[in-house]
Amino acid sequence: MADDRETTNVLVLAGPGSGKTRVLVHRIAYLVRVRRENPHGIVALAYNRHAAVQIRQRLCELIGDDARGVTVLTLHALAMRLVGVSFAEKSDSDDGFRQILIDATALLRGDGLLPDEADIQRDRLLAGFRWILVDEYQDVDEAMYQLISALAGRTRTDEDGKINLFAVGDDDQNIYGFKGASVGFIRSFQEDYQARPVYLIENYRSTAHIIDVANALITPAAARMKALHPIRIDKARAKNSPGGDAQDIVAQGRVQILSAGNSEITQAIAVMTELERLAALDPGWDWANCAVIAREWKWLNAVRCYCEWRGIPAQFAREDSFHFWRLRETQTLLDWLKEKPLLDMAQLNEFIAGQTDEPAWEMLRVAINEYELETGGSELPTDHFCDWLAEWGREARRKQSGLMLVTAHRAKGLEFKHVAVLDGSWQHDEQGDRDAGRRLYYVAMTRARKSLILARLDTGNTLLDELPDLPSLLRRPTSANPIPDVSLDRQYQLPALKEIDIGYAGRNALGESVHDDIARLTYGSPLTLQAVNRVWYLLDEHGRRVGKMANAYSPPRGMQCVEARVHAIVVWKNAADADAKYRPPKCERWEVVVPELIFAKI
Repeated sequence: MADDRETTNVLVLAGPGSGKTRVLVHRIAYLVRVRRENPHGIVALAYNRHAAVQIRQRLCELIGDDARGVTVLTLHALAMRLVGVSFAEKSDSDDGFRQILIDATALLRGDGLLPDEADIQRDRLLAGFRWILVDEYQDVDEAMYQLISALAGRTRTDEDGKINLFAVGDDDQNIYGFKGASVGFIRSFQEDYQARPVYLIENYRSTAHIIDVANALITPAAARMKALHPIRIDKARAKNSPGGDAQDIVAQGRVQILSAGNSEITQAIAVMTELERLAALDPGWDWANCAVIAREWKWLNAVRCYCEWRGIPAQFAREDSFHFWRLRETQTLLDWLKEKPLLDMAQLNEFIAGQTDEPAWEMLRVAINEYELETGGSELPTDHFCDWLAEWGREARRKQSGLMLVTAHRAKGLEFKHVAVLDGSWQHDEQGDRDAGRRLYYVAMTRARKSLILARLDTGNTLLDELPDLPSLLRRPTSANPIPDVSLDRQYQLPALKEIDIGYAGRNALGESVHDDIARLTYGSPLTLQAVNRVWYLLDEHGRRVGKMANAYSPPRGMQCVEARVHAIVVWKNAADADAKYRPPKCERWEVVVPELIFAKI
């Protein structure tokens, strides 16, 4: 991505699968290697820590040691650096993050200072930055928008005080309106920054059939910035079969609209039966390359039941980042690091290799691997790693080991060989945004590389029903899948911490047995949910109480708990963490059992 006009701000409108990260990295490489810009004058702002790791890794591959001079951060990390706050101090909550963005913006603008003083402060804070690159610009909210504006000097009258801005985004993939993100910010970018648009529309991910149907679905959305620039398959694959290398004589690589009956159960059966049919055709089939995507978690329960019945490996993506910083495993790692002012990667890798293969340790292995990639294995202060880990843990992800059951929001940024999108709840507007559901469905569809199944309930789905008849689309007639003689209407419940009495063990002195009983529990240990005078306790396999639900907790109406197991053990450290509704704790640190509860109809 070359632009010889030094003062030009650029907006890259990049469709799904078009290589957004690649274009941002190549822009940086162009600045460093062709324009001979100082790497220390470049800052790249990623949407999350995982994207930042990818940017850093690709930069190292492209420009070698020069990549070390480029600052690669998330917007929140940059704001915290400007304000002087650590992620480790705010690792378990989003409270205050918005205020930190606002405070950082005020510092850059020099609010309350005389103009000369404000300029001196801004120059000191920016530390010589001349180029700002922002990824996923469509997902910025008001506070992020104002921070980027202050960084770039958008409202300044002196050209010398402005910094070049290069933003990458796609208004068609704006899906975080419920978090405050507004598609209006990317739509006003050209006017805000007198920017020229560049269109990145070649898709390197999906088959031509998938691209064709995705284009048809997003076309009716209002005020699209790429309305005259539809996504197309990349030139290298343009002459390939539009269905890819599909071996399926039924779909022949076409996108399938699959009749899914009238309930969550019939939908799960229809979708999973079709995925099993495709699996039988492919000797190299791996469930870890597949995903079932829904608008809301509740639609995935029946799919999980089906997978357990059929022995299909599956993982619920909602489980990944559950209070990562407080997890027993994370706290064990942090305790081990306490006496080590400098981080020795060899020692750290040896320590982590000696742990179990439970999900939390697997997540930490992924984190450490990404940290090593980002830092090149350099010996850095342990505090640097801890702060990095705290930010990484806000969106922690496990390595996929089976069929991914995930919502469309959490699937953003991921891709899979085979995708099935469940019906249900797609036509709900968000804060008056009539196209919010359409954009979200578009994001779900475009995660697919090789095959795409779109389930349709009998109640109808206007997003699918309005699609024109296309050569790339196969509408499958209703087929009567037999209902198995097993329960597929179970509910899987992962209680929030507010539904758990977090101070239960803490109200017992350290020498009391409950602490030892909890210490013996690990991920997956069996539990029993028992009611005593309408108070719900958690019992271990020996019938000993190891936890208690909050007083206001009650199971789903008309259902009973048929199975329970340990999902996580989290650590509470001081009296300030205890709930004021209960007696104060008798110890400084204790563990809390977080269960996974499985309910069936009575």
